[in-house]
Amino acid sequence: MIDWIGDLLPYLDGIVDGALGLIFSLLAALIFYIVRLRPKLIYGRPHSSRHVLNLAGQDEPVDQLEIYNEQFFVSNEGRRAAASVEIVLSHFPRNIAINPPCDWSVKNVENGHCQILVPYIAAHELITVDCIYLNQRAAFIASVRCEESVGKSVNFWTVRRLPDWVNRVVILLLILGVAYVLQFVIELTILN
Repeated sequence: MIDWIGDLLPYLDGIVDGALGLIFSLLAALIFYIVRLRPKLIYGRPHSSRHVLNLAGQDEPVDQLEIYNEQFFVSNEGRRAAASVEIVLSHFPRNIAINPPCDWSVKNVENGHCQILVPYIAAHELITVDCIYLNQRAAFIASVRCEESVGKSVNFWTVRRLPDWVNRVVILLLILGVAYVLQFVIELTILN
């Protein structure tokens, strides 16, 4: 049996070199695929508001106008610009405003959905879409996509921004806490 393996080794020597070359080539291709430059779209809804306006006078029956304001954000967290971004809302709003101002267009697609076309979102850029609805419940984002990526919905929490010195003190306390735990574990292992 050992003689048979010894006879086979000279033939396998050329195959092993080729197999290692193939493995390294596939590994390099996988690494380049993972770290490639591409847009990464995220979207969410930070807040909405509802206002009721009484339009009737004192003697007239009550007429009310309900105004719903929805604000959505779309951000490109990738390292490459997103081209031809499509934002699809579930209902067509009465008015749309996009900040920062840019060229955009809107069209009505099937089932009354509203498609907002933004030609370009730069890398690490955040745009907000403000929508106004009259006497109609507000919409939600059905999808966000561009030529190279599909958007992902994320939860959005409004957080108060603290000064930089507060953030540095918190980080320092975290580091000191981890150092204390490590020191305590080392002392326990040395004493025992």
